[in-house]
Amino acid sequence: MEKIKSLFVTDKKFYKEVFRLVLPLIAMQAMSFILNFSSIFILGRMGDVSEITISAVQIANQPFSLFSMLMFGSMSGVTVLCSQYWGKKDVDTINSIAGTTLLFLLPICITFMTVSYVFSERLMSLISNDPEVVEMAVIYLRIIFIIFIFNLLTGLFSGILRSVQKVKVPMMATLTGIGTNIILNVILIYGLFGFPAFGINGAAIATIIARIIELTIILTYIIFFEKTIRFSLKKMFRIHIVIIKDFFKYSLPVIINEFAWGFGTTIHSSIIGHMTKDQYAAYTISNMIEQIAFMSIIGFASACAIIIGKTIGEGKDKETVVLYARTFIGLSTFVSFIIGSATFICKNFIINLFEISDSTKIYTAQLFTVVTVFILLKSFNCVSIVGIFRGGGDTKTGMIVDICTMYSLGIPLGFAAMYVLKLDVAFVYMFLISDEFFKLPVVFWRVKSRKWIKNITREKHELGA
Repeated sequence: MEKIKSLFVTDKKFYKEVFRLVLPLIAMQAMSFILNFSSIFILGRMGDVSEITISAVQIANQPFSLFSMLMFGSMSGVTVLCSQYWGKKDVDTINSIAGTTLLFLLPICITFMTVSYVFSERLMSLISNDPEVVEMAVIYLRIIFIIFIFNLLTGLFSGILRSVQKVKVPMMATLTGIGTNIILNVILIYGLFGFPAFGINGAAIATIIARIIELTIILTYIIFFEKTIRFSLKKMFRIHIVIIKDFFKYSLPVIINEFAWGFGTTIHSSIIGHMTKDQYAAYTISNMIEQIAFMSIIGFASACAIIIGKTIGEGKDKETVVLYARTFIGLSTFVSFIIGSATFICKNFIINLFEISDSTKIYTAQLFTVVTVFILLKSFNCVSIVGIFRGGGDTKTGMIVDICTMYSLGIPLGFAAMYVLKLDVAFVYMFLISDEFFKLPVVFWRVKSRKWIKNITREKHELGA
């Protein structure tokens, strides 16, 4: 057991385990960023229609972002359960959790697909009031709507594998899918190697092909090669009533949390989407600096949830759990600061890569500054809520804090900045994300209280096994 007197963990084995989890997770986040950057970069070099195409893809992706938040919430809740059962090496219950999650998410996925296709024009009009942007976004969305089902299956099985510390195959599937997506973006958008130039439609086609390849890799692995969990339909759909109760007890707050947060970011996009095209394009480009920092934040938060949950499931004492949590906060804050600082220093180089107007460049530079200032706050809050609280079995605290601060403070302040004070995009966005500042003292108190440490696993006799 660790010596608890030190501020952070001193055992090298701990850091090896952490980075064995974190690095693949960061690699996946990095490739997602590269994909997003390359897509915006390619579309941003289409001359007079650059701002329109960038904005169209951004708003068309909002339904997917919302579903991704719901997926992330579900899988975060699943990680809470699976990581603790993994500490007990109870793989049959992990199978049951996977089946329960699939039965819950499948109807939601089908609903998203249907609404996105049938009501695409109405949805896009809610986010943007620019007719050209809306028209192009509708065309893109009606091509790409099918990937909801691919995202569901890939996300489910990849999330379960990561919960039991199997990160290499999900990483390889993601890297392969994203690499394919980037290559096909260039070929199909511009029309290289004999292909016609599909423009924005090429980006949609490339995404569909890439998601199919990613899912194929995951399914091939779990059907023919996976030997730890040994997924089977029989085990997955051997549903235990207590597991269903636990799934909703611990997952539902996270799902509500992430869905509300995702919907809140859609409101952010909608508010800024009603500004000028150059300000919205600046908002889209500047989000990249946040994604760069979040590569490490989400990586550490996810690894933290897995290790904290596994440690509690193994029955280790609270002092060890707290020491691990404190170490994760220190690591993520330090790495986020380094990455955020480096990206900020390079902001002018990044901005000048795009063929955008001078006014868009000015707005983008201002937004880069705002995002950089809030990175450290987001790092502490995210690792605490997503990693420490959820890994410890406390899923309600983050839901309450996130929803209350975002909807009672951040969004109203941003709305007032936009429609009452009529400020520029940098100030509007600063007020929209000001909830990160307000939630900080509450999150700090909760971390220090240790009330988030809960063993939520069941014994075999409770499962009826």
